[in-house]
Amino acid sequence: MVTLVEGIDVVEVAAEYGATVGRQEYWGCATLVPAPGETPASLAQRLEGDARIITSEPNGYLESPESRQQSFAFDDGLGTEQNYREQDATGAVRLTRAHQIGRGDGVLVAILDTGILDHPLLAGRIAMGRDFVDQDADPTDTPDQFDNDLDGHPDEALGHGTHVGGIVALTAPGARLAVARVLDADGRGDMWSVAAGIYWATARGARVINMSLGSLESSKAVQYALAGAEVAGVVNVASAGNRGSDQPREYPARSSHVLAVAAVDAQDRAAPFTSFGNHVALSAPGVGVRSTYRDGGYAIWSGTSMSAPFVSGTAALLVGLHPEWDQRQVLTRLRSTVRSLDALNPQLAGSLGAGALDAGAALAPDRSAGGGGGGRTPRIMY
Repeated sequence: MVTLVEGIDVVEVAAEYGATVGRQEYWGCATLVPAPGETPASLAQRLEGDARIITSEPNGYLESPESRQQSFAFDDGLGTEQNYREQDATGAVRLTRAHQIGRGDGVLVAILDTGILDHPLLAGRIAMGRDFVDQDADPTDTPDQFDNDLDGHPDEALGHGTHVGGIVALTAPGARLAVARVLDADGRGDMWSVAAGIYWATARGARVINMSLGSLESSKAVQYALAGAEVAGVVNVASAGNRGSDQPREYPARSSHVLAVAAVDAQDRAAPFTSFGNHVALSAPGVGVRSTYRDGGYAIWSGTSMSAPFVSGTAALLVGLHPEWDQRQVLTRLRSTVRSLDALNPQLAGSLGAGALDAGAALAPDRSAGGGGGGRTPRIMY
């Protein structure tokens, strides 16, 4: 996987190294297939000294935390729109109070996940989409009936992106969604798809990018894409992971360009499965969260994948009031308005970020100030 200097022809570069182009997008992020007998690591090493190449590395793989830990969604028979809107998690983050001040109107939130399924609640919310798994314009979450990751559960992540998207829609009802399918229905994808998704979302004006996915390996290409997104004014949010420990730490959650989110329940108790550590920015509900799911219904799912979109949605509420704000300013407001988790979770003091997300408190300063507005339009750089 390579990132090229703007204007460089990847086909010409590949030919010089005896390779062929695998996948590419117009912004210069591509995969190269080595010549027979050469390993990806060897080709990547040879490319590192080329002035036309910004990043070069073997393409890595990542997965949704829930499919890795085999946490599955379920229908408890109470899956109605009213129960979705009035669940304990919405009270915990005080969404009713937040929505009296802002609803994220017009803010574009990108969902990098398994894609999206048709759902009446999300109808009209999808502004655009792209499939980086099949490389087409249809981001529909697509099962193939095969157990591609050999864990005994075919298509176990089907509906994951729909569930995540529903949490963003619940939190920021005025926001629009840009859906990038970067994971298959088993919840697995590669670094190229994630990097491509970040570039795509940034170039199309997304102000928040939600990544409920992770890997133990980092990626220079993804890191470069995240850095460019942050400079462009994007708030990058990622799930911390479901490892129940502070080690190992997942990527992109451990990236300096990302807000990593851990999971608590609606009573601010740390989820037993949540990853934690000093890289976590804050925590949000991730236990028994009800959201949109397959067949136009609703399901309950637990994981840091569910926590991250509560933060992404709240970031969209703040950006809707303050279009000039960047990731640092959003994080400053979020951190200054959390509820402390240390008393309830003394064994994890300082490891669950600044505290528990409180969207109502985060927007409260804008009630008397009359909101934000105006300001600069972030400059897109990639």
